[in-house]
Amino acid sequence: MHIQIDHKPAFALANIALEPGEQFITENGAMVAMSPTLSVETTSRATGGKGGLLKGLKRMISGESFFNNVFTASAGPGLLSIAPSLIGDITRHDLQGETLIVQGSSWLGHAPGVELDTQFGGLKALFSGEGVFFLKLSGHGPALFNSFGAIHQMDLNGSFLVDTGHVVAFDEGIDYKIRKVGGWFATLFSSEGLVMEFQGQGRLWIQSRNPDEFGGLVGRLLPPRKQ
Repeated sequence: MHIQIDHKPAFALANIALEPGEQFITENGAMVAMSPTLSVETTSRATGGKGGLLKGLKRMISGESFFNNVFTASAGPGLLSIAPSLIGDITRHDLQGETLIVQGSSWLGHAPGVELDTQFGGLKALFSGEGVFFLKLSGHGPALFNSFGAIHQMDLNGSFLVDTGHVVAFDEGIDYKIRKVGGWFATLFSSEGLVMEFQGQGRLWIQSRNPDEFGGLVGRLLPPRKQ
């Protein structure tokens, strides 16, 4: 398997060359193009590992798609091109037994050696603006996740504050809590105020744009929907 990411950082496209028999698992709707030698199966088992149906149900409860797509080079080698829905970058990370926590809309795909599961984040995740659930990637092999805008990886050693809408992923061993910056007026009546305070050592990925803020800006400029 060979993965090449083109058109970075604003309009990234992942091109995945598969050898005969190799597979790649993607988010539902991520495919842009593929060779006719590839076959695709839409299944709840695409989460990888055991308990695929249960994991699919957990993802549906979390607001993610119940189904994913499994692409297989069943009739010879072939090329799979995938991309996220939002404008931005794609990052490849090769898991070597560690676990990454990824916000749901940032997961794009992974090789079969990687296991995808849903992790309950508690009430602090609810107030983070990222929902109650995160996705958990573990195992061995390449995984792809995307950002809205550019993606920036940093090494955390201590504490760091990130606006809730700019978090992409972080190492499992990093803890976080939700806190406010400024007074309660800023928290309640402006787009600022709530941040995720990360604490520990490990890697942290953030995105340069906030999709909710962008959606709110564009939404105000659109004409009202016709009934």
